[in-house]
Amino acid sequence: MIARAGAPSVHAVALAGVGSILLAAALVLPLDAPPLSLLSCPFRAWTGWPCLGCGMTHAFHFAVRGELVRAAVHNPLGLALALACAAHVVWTALRLCGLPWAPRLHAGRAIRWAAAVALGANWVFLCWRGA
Repeated sequence: MIARAGAPSVHAVALAGVGSILLAAALVLPLDAPPLSLLSCPFRAWTGWPCLGCGMTHAFHFAVRGELVRAAVHNPLGLALALACAAHVVWTALRLCGLPWAPRLHAGRAIRWAAAVALGANWVFLCWRGA
């Protein structure tokens, strides 16, 4: 459902701020040097299986540099999340400016189900790829 634009909520502004920080960190921090090189996946270490976020850091790293295919190879959902973060930051900025053509979206049941299916499909892909 699309509603008329208004001022974004505090939650939308906070989420846009967090998205901006994530995208900026992915742009600035190198993958092969601390602090990112110090991180390892405890779920994978314990089970040998990739977690839902395996490859997400690499996906963000390549997505902010415009290397979308390399980002999708590491984690397709990570690429989608990086693009969604960028879109949300722009969308919220437009709404803060009061532009009438930046409508407000409401997440319905179908979107929640699609997100659950996307998480499952992404995990199957990561397991198949052997992330």
